[in-house]
Amino acid sequence: MSMLEVDELREYRNKRTVVYTEFLEDYNKLHSKICYGFVEGKDDSSYYRCLINKELPSLYKVCLYPSGNKESVKKTYECFDWRRFSKNRIVFFIDKDLSLLISDNNIINDKNVYITEKYSIENDIVNKDTCEAILRETMGFATTRQESINYILDLFDKAKDDFERAIMPIMANIIFWKRNNISPANYNNIKVKDIIKVDNGKVHLLKNREELINLIYTQSGVDISKYSNIETRKIEQEIADIYTDITRGKYLSIFFILFCNSIYNDRDWLNIKKTHTGTTLGEGDMMRIVAPRCRLSDTLKSFIQNTLLQYVQHVNN
Repeated sequence: MSMLEVDELREYRNKRTVVYTEFLEDYNKLHSKICYGFVEGKDDSSYYRCLINKELPSLYKVCLYPSGNKESVKKTYECFDWRRFSKNRIVFFIDKDLSLLISDNNIINDKNVYITEKYSIENDIVNKDTCEAILRETMGFATTRQESINYILDLFDKAKDDFERAIMPIMANIIFWKRNNISPANYNNIKVKDIIKVDNGKVHLLKNREELINLIYTQSGVDISKYSNIETRKIEQEIADIYTDITRGKYLSIFFILFCNSIYNDRDWLNIKKTHTGTTLGEGDMMRIVAPRCRLSDTLKSFIQNTLLQYVQHVNN
């Protein structure tokens, strides 16, 4: 082996990610009924595994590797020599986040990479179908009349839109921070419960605009002197037609839990009859209880059909 070849081999080994190394230890060409995938976080892994395995035939399964973040997923993708591996068998899942508005170097465009339709997987989970499933299967409204459930689902649509509109100033400021490289900006620390409450299936704001701005800058650790009313209002206008696509999924999850719990707690006022034993949701229940009850989105279904199920068809032939 020449020195050049040695250097190239060393460079290749050095760029391997931890999860890629774990994959190589697990990967077995002969064990053909296992598919592989790489996701950003542990929550993503449980969400995608549940949905994918429902689509795969009996005896097939997917093995998913949480990579930590989108950048790590991309680095792992770049480790692969696609002359050796099948893109239909090995897939990747990343969140779109704010890439509609901000350049994202970690977006991967390839046939075996699934990018969420909206900000993140939570945006796919939070919808009327999931709401009804939670009400019926976990909260005790199993045989409640459909007319009553439909009334609640109408409340849900209105409350969700009210919430997404209410936090447009928050999303505008997050975009402003990112575009201007303002840090630290720990927007994961923003507490939705400090901004809204949900009673009787309706969203009530707890802060006016000035109070909201002060709150998010304090909770995110951003110097309030960085705030620009002019620039952030321009961004609000920019996102006016796409606000449902760029609402941060973690915030939307908290709204969903607050809404469902309000229906459970305020059922007498709403005149909704509970027919079975049920319980409320906690913040940690989004992936454990809620996600397994959501429906597969059309885009994810199509992705699975065009990759993993193509691989299954190839093996079976």
